[in-house]
Amino acid sequence: MRKRHTVEDRERLIAEVKATGKTPRVVAERLGVCVSSAYRWVKEASSSQAPVFARVVQSRPSLRSGLVVHVGGAAIGIEAGFDADLLRDLVAALGESK
Repeated sequence: MRKRHTVEDRERLIAEVKATGKTPRVVAERLGVCVSSAYRWVKEASSSQAPVFARVVQSRPSLRSGLVVHVGGAAIGIEAGFDADLLRDLVAALGESK
């Protein structure tokens, strides 16, 4: 019979792999998790948080401080104290609309 693992089991394994740099196999064996499940969990966790790369170029200086990010045809002005989660969601949504 298969062992059912909790969300906490999954999170513990993923966090340990990321924190220690050990392979999912090593961590899975220590925690009593099936190795194939461990690799799948780590892959799923990394694919849902895939890095997004952007090219940063310096433009003409402006009178105000801040940054302008161009995504597709949109320009997003970013000032000090911006909401990082909102910006991430906005860039993702604009990137998907291609």
